[in-house]
Amino acid sequence: MRQLIIFLFLLLPVVLPAQPKTIKGRIVDASGQQGVAYTNIGIEGTFYGTASDVGGFFELKVPEEFFPGNLYVSAVGYQNLVLALNDLFEKEFVRIPLQVQTYQIEGVDVEARSRVLFRLIRTAARKVPENYLAGPVGLTFYYQEEEQVNDSSLRKREAIVEVYDESGYRSPSVVDAYQHRHYRFTQVKRNFDARLSADGQTGFDELLEMDVVRLSNTILNEGLLNDYDLKLEGMTAFEGDSVWIVSYKTGKPGLAHSGDYFARRMDGKIYILKKNDAVIRHECVIEADRNNSQNRSLFTDEREQQQVRYHFTGIYRRHDGRYMVSYLDCDKTYVNPRGEQVTRVRKAHALEIQRQPVALYGRDYFEDTSFAEDFWSDFKQPE
Repeated sequence: MRQLIIFLFLLLPVVLPAQPKTIKGRIVDASGQQGVAYTNIGIEGTFYGTASDVGGFFELKVPEEFFPGNLYVSAVGYQNLVLALNDLFEKEFVRIPLQVQTYQIEGVDVEARSRVLFRLIRTAARKVPENYLAGPVGLTFYYQEEEQVNDSSLRKREAIVEVYDESGYRSPSVVDAYQHRHYRFTQVKRNFDARLSADGQTGFDELLEMDVVRLSNTILNEGLLNDYDLKLEGMTAFEGDSVWIVSYKTGKPGLAHSGDYFARRMDGKIYILKKNDAVIRHECVIEADRNNSQNRSLFTDEREQQQVRYHFTGIYRRHDGRYMVSYLDCDKTYVNPRGEQVTRVRKAHALEIQRQPVALYGRDYFEDTSFAEDFWSDFKQPE
């Protein structure tokens, strides 16, 4: 009987847990075949996803919970595309062509259309306290920072950062954010030794300032709004509603308009939900003659960072009926005083939101946190 039971057991199918599957590919313009930079790529109906790089290349690990499902691809100026995940899993490398899309507001002349867009952004700015979480609120971020000089080895810092925002989005402004946002590094892993003070310097503070909704600056500063040229790039679907995609640029890309003391070019896009005027995404490209290494908003006479160019993104998700920043990133290139090309990438993923947080005070502009092997061996990096 025992042998029979073992024999029957061996005949049963072995069920193994499904493993994440990876999709690698490139987003291209269907007519010219050049890469489409910063395309939004995600699982349809969710916030889970990634973006293509400057050449249109991307890589996305898809957890089993999204099998089967669809990949949603959208880029400003192109038609949205939905593809079955199962079809993509079968290919080692996928090439996804996007068709150019033109948008119009039917029956509305150019001058009237412009007034519509200005009113849309002005309303979104005024409704920030209504649409976003008020404080006190706590955020736990997984922070990544990578830096490469020419072809040298990559310096990498990973960290867990606790943020305490005393007022949240109740009274958004640059001053309020500076006074009421505090943070500390609680866990850190580096592939280099922090021997000098410069090694301990992080770019997290500058990255936080790219939460334009919290600071109510740049394109969301009502007092400066008339200095921007606005254009409706298109509309897409999200959360069962339409999203306005508005591009902007300004001929006055100084500190007040861009947050960068030496900016000479600024182009951006802002994504606004039609149903409640909430900003759910913002992205911007800035070029500057130079930057202060401490923060792009500061003046400098030094040649710390020259020929600066960077692209940053902010994404906002719903929590308890209101929105909160969930992701920030910045890809930056510049020339250092030795004439070397520096590439710096920073990303912050919100892991947790606390509605009754423990109060923190101060900011860790420099970190010297000890490495805790037990923590990092158990930590699961967000996609």
